[in-house]
Amino acid sequence: RVIGTKVQRLDGPDKSTGLARYGFDINRRGMLHAMILRSPIAHGKIKSIDTSAAEKHPGFRAMHSFKLAGAEVFYAGDEILAIAADTEEHCADCLRLVKVEFEPLPFIVSEAVALQDPTKGTVPNSMGGNVRLAGQRSVGDVDAAFAKADAVVEGTYGVPVQCHTCLESHGMVAEWQGSNLTVWASTQATTGIAGALEAQFRGRVPDVKCRCITHYMGGGYGSKFVPGATGAAAAELAFKAKAPVKLFLDRAEEQTTAGNRPSATGTVKIGGMKDGKIVAFQGDTFGTPGGGAGAGAVDGYQGLMPYVYTSIPNVRMRNQTVRINAGDRQALRAPGHPQACFLTESAVDDLANKLGLDPLKVRLANLPTDPPNAFKKPIYEKQLAIISELCEWDKRWHPPGKGPSKGPLKHGIGLGLHTWGGGGRPNNDVKVEIKSNGGVLVQCSTQDLGTGERTVLAIVVAEVLGLEPKDVTSEIGESQFGRSTGSGGSTTCPGTAPAALIAANKARDDLFAKLAPRLNVKPEDLKIDPSKPGKIVAGDKEWSWKEACARLGMDTAMGQGDHPGNQSLSSQGVGGVQVCEAWVDTETGVVYLKKFWAVQDCGLIINKLGCESQVAGGVIMGIHYAMFEDRIMDDATGRQVNPDMEFYKLAGLEDIPEIVVHMMDMPERGVIGIGEPPTISTAAAIGNAICNAIGVRVPRTPFSPDKVLAALAQKGGA
Repeated sequence: RVIGTKVQRLDGPDKSTGLARYGFDINRRGMLHAMILRSPIAHGKIKSIDTSAAEKHPGFRAMHSFKLAGAEVFYAGDEILAIAADTEEHCADCLRLVKVEFEPLPFIVSEAVALQDPTKGTVPNSMGGNVRLAGQRSVGDVDAAFAKADAVVEGTYGVPVQCHTCLESHGMVAEWQGSNLTVWASTQATTGIAGALEAQFRGRVPDVKCRCITHYMGGGYGSKFVPGATGAAAAELAFKAKAPVKLFLDRAEEQTTAGNRPSATGTVKIGGMKDGKIVAFQGDTFGTPGGGAGAGAVDGYQGLMPYVYTSIPNVRMRNQTVRINAGDRQALRAPGHPQACFLTESAVDDLANKLGLDPLKVRLANLPTDPPNAFKKPIYEKQLAIISELCEWDKRWHPPGKGPSKGPLKHGIGLGLHTWGGGGRPNNDVKVEIKSNGGVLVQCSTQDLGTGERTVLAIVVAEVLGLEPKDVTSEIGESQFGRSTGSGGSTTCPGTAPAALIAANKARDDLFAKLAPRLNVKPEDLKIDPSKPGKIVAGDKEWSWKEACARLGMDTAMGQGDHPGNQSLSSQGVGGVQVCEAWVDTETGVVYLKKFWAVQDCGLIINKLGCESQVAGGVIMGIHYAMFEDRIMDDATGRQVNPDMEFYKLAGLEDIPEIVVHMMDMPERGVIGIGEPPTISTAAAIGNAICNAIGVRVPRTPFSPDKVLAALAQKGGA
């Protein structure tokens, strides 16, 4: 009745009118402001730190140290200490008064330079060194398969580091009252943040309890699961100063220190037969996760390759992690998948072009047939059929460089496939309360990362109770509401929707049990009739919702639910296909995106409008990635030269084409999250459309005019 329909977000008016309060909007009485002193150099040893002048400043209130004399800094922006002061101006003054003496050490901010001499040692061996093998594997007889293949192509493809560029930067307001810590955080894990901060002070603060509040947040994309240096410092400074402390990063800090998607460069060799069947796949890839203590390895894209086409019989892969002196990586919307997709799909299209085959038919010939991915084959087949009809592929596709022209403008069309998980997780508590005035309240500590969580919960509860979503009040984003998992892996909706269903059913049953004696009926006779919304019926008797609830008097009806931890109400494993139509100006190198089609498998849809919005938003983020985003490091200074939103480019309204979204719902599979998959194959589809237009591959994103012109020059003109 309500589930699967298009419902406007219930919090839309608050967001659009400015009533929604984000963490950055919080200001407490007597609140101090905090900032972080960061390393100005890309690599060095701290010889001394003198804070005496800063501590004498009249506005100084507290200090928290990240590094002491003798420690190393590993990138420009590495945290040294944080100071809390009466005002932002006083805080900035205090930071300027801190004197830090460095012993500069060699640094590398270029992956190519690091690979040329892995022994330079700008990242110590104890942290993995500059270059190390991240993974390798071999299946079948790759060399023999290449020898027998009718066609073999080899190319080097790449994507640069992508910054999260959250509109609301990382930050927190922290306030202590005795042993109770309350934080207003921009986070995608309220209970995770609360637990981490309790652990931070356990042993120092008896019976420490933390409450995390995130009613609204301005983006995270995977970078806001933990307090991090920012949150840890805010809590410490508030503890030391005995006053509320606000610490949010500025834009430059956000771009350089808050995380990023690792780069990926890969030389891919692929062999196939005349019918399009791929018989051999080889990849030698590398990427950088940064160079700080939290950098870790690159996203596991090498383990995902060959991407989607997991039944290729002969595969050889090698991947290297290249550590450079730059900010650390964090998970970013579908970690590893956009890189693996771009490298794989570019090579698959190049093979199709060499064989003279329709690239869509080559995809059909290589869909997975082996467990555990065999179930996706019919899904992809259906999706390819749907998108082929939607975009009129047979009419629009043409051999590379042989399409329609409008003067220097060349037409192209390209596609890409993607895959993802998206299943629900247990330990998501949802509470539903029905009041005597007919009001219905649903509570869940899960935050809204962008899934429309308030609306999702209201839809599920309204479905069970025979109401409209607007009749349900959703309260979210407070850790004291119960357990919740972080919003990651596209698991939020499939984790909370089943829990809300269980909670609503229990609340309904509790309501019926309490109403029955007051209505002179048996509890089992009371029903919610979908054909009579807003009514409670028992045989030929019926009461309006408010009339019936009024019989509760001073009582309330309650229900609590958790995700059952099985596949009965949610499942995982989705696929998607995207097609891009573009025009390329061979004189200027400018790429004009004309139209996008996106077909997405999505299980049971809760809010169709929200699902379509998620897919369109994913495509838009993929356009950013493909066409504009590029973190640029200065080899001379070791600093990022575009840590802003002026020169770190994102798409504008005029850069976004028409986006046609088709949701391929499969209700029998239960609720599946789709926050991440729609952004995966966008860059691959755009790259293949450009190649189809001009007849030559532009191998690396972003697809800026200079790269297009360079590819044309190498080809020998348009």
